[in-house]
Amino acid sequence: MTTSSAPTVEQLAAAAQERGGIDGRRADGAFFTDSDVAAHLVRRAIAARLLDELDVPDASIEVQLARNADLVAEVMRRADASRDERRRLAAAIESLSVVDPTCGAGSFLVESWHVLLQLAAHLGATVSTRQLHGVDRSADAIEACRETFAIIAPDQPMPVLQHADALDPGAVPAADVLVGNPPFVRASADERAADLHAAAVPNVSAWVVERALAAARPGARVAFVLPISTSCTDAFAPARSHWERACDLVLTSHYDTIPSSLFRGVVQRLSIYEGRRRPAPHAATPARWYTSRYHRWTRDERDTLLQQVRHVPLPEQHVAGSIAKIGTEVEARLLDRIFRHPPAGRFHAASGDGANVIRYKRRWSYFLLFCDFVPGIWDADGTPREPSELKTIGIDPALDSRVLLAVYSSTLFWWYFSVFTDNRNVNRRDLAAFPLPDLSSTIHSELADLGAQLMQALHRCAQVRTCTYRSVGTIRNTYFRQAATRPVLDRIDRVLARAYEMQDDELEFVLGFERRFRS
Repeated sequence: MTTSSAPTVEQLAAAAQERGGIDGRRADGAFFTDSDVAAHLVRRAIAARLLDELDVPDASIEVQLARNADLVAEVMRRADASRDERRRLAAAIESLSVVDPTCGAGSFLVESWHVLLQLAAHLGATVSTRQLHGVDRSADAIEACRETFAIIAPDQPMPVLQHADALDPGAVPAADVLVGNPPFVRASADERAADLHAAAVPNVSAWVVERALAAARPGARVAFVLPISTSCTDAFAPARSHWERACDLVLTSHYDTIPSSLFRGVVQRLSIYEGRRRPAPHAATPARWYTSRYHRWTRDERDTLLQQVRHVPLPEQHVAGSIAKIGTEVEARLLDRIFRHPPAGRFHAASGDGANVIRYKRRWSYFLLFCDFVPGIWDADGTPREPSELKTIGIDPALDSRVLLAVYSSTLFWWYFSVFTDNRNVNRRDLAAFPLPDLSSTIHSELADLGAQLMQALHRCAQVRTCTYRSVGTIRNTYFRQAATRPVLDRIDRVLARAYEMQDDELEFVLGFERRFRS
């Protein structure tokens, strides 16, 4: 008999908190993957691996994964339709092994057990918790995992649980399914193992995944929750190339932290990577990559979030070091359209001095701030402060700087920023890489005028608020109700649609992109 894993997770987390505070929680592996995330990934991975044992074309499974079809239901349907396939599926599930290389208290292993039980009951097969393997460097985490299974599977033997470091060669056992949420821990050069292809990546998560992919049997299904940097920074390029080397299929999906976070209580932008280990390890054919849009959602949408994820084939790489986070054919077409044009960086000047400049900073919201003035910040006594995050770019005199104020403030650019960056840091290279057509004199004039109107709108909606921060104390800061500028932004995007020669559905997509958050 099984019970829900959620109460077990909460009980263990509370007990760890009492023993050692936040450090105790980490030691016990109590920063758990939420059960819905773990369940979603293991259902897809286990069912896909079972379907691989049948004569199901790879493309069919691939399409169903991309569409987020219920593969567990597909396994059951095939078992009901064919006695031979039922027999083959029963044999496959009885021998299937699942490994979590950083198992913590067992979130992924618990959900894997639930899936094995569900399918085995339908197939008339017998499964055992000994098919589950957990590895963790924390003895407390291993003990917590034992406690979990003692509660949810008291009549079963204990899973194979190993107190070891997944980074040690050979510590991760061979398996048919490998799943997990490796620690997102920055690491220094002296901690790296020289034999890792991703040794240059300064994060333990990439190293754990590489060890796991090495342990995966040919054709194994793998699924890992990873920091979003894996998808959009140069530093993680070796990790992405190793997925390409090790797998013939990779599906990525991407998640923000506001207004709601995938892991409740944890502020971490995430990418989920799912793949299939190459059946022939040294095959030279390119991997087939899929991607999803960048997901933002409200708390009340959480229950259906993962069911709404859709993948599309990854388009041509337009920005080096970044996987495009898109979810529709319209977006893929729009990318192709805008990247017909040269980068806006051709109008950036070497120096930010002079009058023809723009200023910018990131915002904790669904807007970026671009302006031609310095927003006021004052100490509590009224002494002006220099804004710490405000950056300046000089603009070539050939282009009115107000044009770029309009362009970079547009919803089109916000979409581009969401597609290619980590959605936290605004880097000059992101601004420079944005494609911008050669503008007719008419469009140049319209955009310059709209840029001026936008600055006026920002001044009108500015508010000075008193805030207290742990690092700097009490200050008075200028904030902008940027949603109030939306009418100007819509006019900017309509002018840009003419400049890029967008189709009607492309403009409609831009105008509606995340409008519920930006209005």
